[in-house]
Amino acid sequence: MEFKKLKSERLSDKVIDQIVTMIEVGSLKPGDKLPTETVFAEQLGVSRGILREALTILQVQGYISRKPKDGTYIRDLPAKSPVDEPIITMFKKASFRDLLEMRESLEQKVVELAVKRASEQEISEIEQMLNKIDLAKEDNSMLDQDFHAKLAELSKNVLLANFINLYYGLIHEIAENSFKNKKRPKEVLREHKNIIQAIKARDTEKAKEVIVYHLKMVEKSIADLEIEQHIQFAGGDVCIER
Repeated sequence: MEFKKLKSERLSDKVIDQIVTMIEVGSLKPGDKLPTETVFAEQLGVSRGILREALTILQVQGYISRKPKDGTYIRDLPAKSPVDEPIITMFKKASFRDLLEMRESLEQKVVELAVKRASEQEISEIEQMLNKIDLAKEDNSMLDQDFHAKLAELSKNVLLANFINLYYGLIHEIAENSFKNKKRPKEVLREHKNIIQAIKARDTEKAKEVIVYHLKMVEKSIADLEIEQHIQFAGGDVCIER
């Protein structure tokens, strides 16, 4: 007699199941706005990282849309597109190097567009957020996803902004590992400030140079920690290629 191995259900899967069920029974209708991440995570009893992972998958599957500076909404046509599953599968099979190489290319475009399109006020707002960061606090999103999401917003490109959410939603465990190095928060803050200064100076080449340096340091910090060869990520294994 042969038995199949049992797999424990991930919290993000439970979040997805609950939202999809509410959509199917009509508790959530097209156009409904979901609570903010902080409030929503508290209501569900999960971390913001788990919630972001679930929302990212729901976004790719077509159930929700996420609008920068506005919020997350239930879509009019939540049915899964034929191309959705291959996209998720592709990300699950991607190596850490694959992800960083793609991100390096796209984030150079982000800062290039930000130099051209961002207003002085928008740049100043991010600069002020960075200056207010207290490194003594463990939970500071401007050292990670929120900073890069705001950079993408400066590009005024909706696809780039959504890519950042997708990327971080799927690799949040890798991002968390990068901060196990206690020196990294201070270094990241300095790198983020350098990026903003280059954009503020409207120096495209410098902005590209510092964003590439930042991403290389992210890769190095994780490699230096000698984390496990495989990290569980969005239901699949991400191979850390050295």
